[in-house]
Amino acid sequence: MGVLIWILQVVVFLVIWKAVHLLFWNLRRLSGATSLAVTMLVSLLIGLVGVIFARAVHTPWAAVIAMAVLLGVANGEYEYNRSISHNS
Repeated sequence: MGVLIWILQVVVFLVIWKAVHLLFWNLRRLSGATSLAVTMLVSLLIGLVGVIFARAVHTPWAAVIAMAVLLGVANGEYEYNRSISHNS
């Protein structure tokens, strides 16, 4: 049973990560904000949310979801910045 829960956690992690990544990337792309200040603010928010989640989670499921969300946002920010640099 433990293996099935572990596999389910991996699947949930990957689905949430990709969903948040695509959502965040599209929101950043649609906003059109390309300044360094916005990028720095997003990085600061990722750090703050990461620390808050790390201190608040007490269950494996919450940790899986929290890390998936954080990685999704970070990946979305990376993709957005990469698309900006290729288009310039």
